[in-house]
Amino acid sequence: MPKKKCFSINNFFQLEKLIEEKKNKQKIIIIYIANYLVTGFGLEWLRTFINLTKKKYKNINIKFYIDSGNNSGLSVMLLKENINYLKLKSNKTILGKINSISKKNKVVLNPNFVVEKVL
Repeated sequence: MPKKKCFSINNFFQLEKLIEEKKNKQKIIIIYIANYLVTGFGLEWLRTFINLTKKKYKNINIKFYIDSGNNSGLSVMLLKENINYLKLKSNKTILGKINSISKKNKVVLNPNFVVEKVL
């Protein structure tokens, strides 16, 4: 069974280019946002990015896959945002607790995706 693909982007222009390329080919487009972008720009930037994307592309099913690295506090704050997938590196105890929170918020924790970089 082939693994699902997600696309790593760094800015809104890469997102627009990706959507134009994949609009008719894929039903769901999964966008991967790396940890350094979230920690560097902050949660407000991420919230604005997601809202702008969903407002501009209402007809396209776009899902977000966010990397929180080793920061479990950031992952808890990300669960409150409008995301679908979360990546977290931690021990079993913390992963179990955050997994129970993620189930309540309908967020999948540590899914298996192949990440492709958008140029």
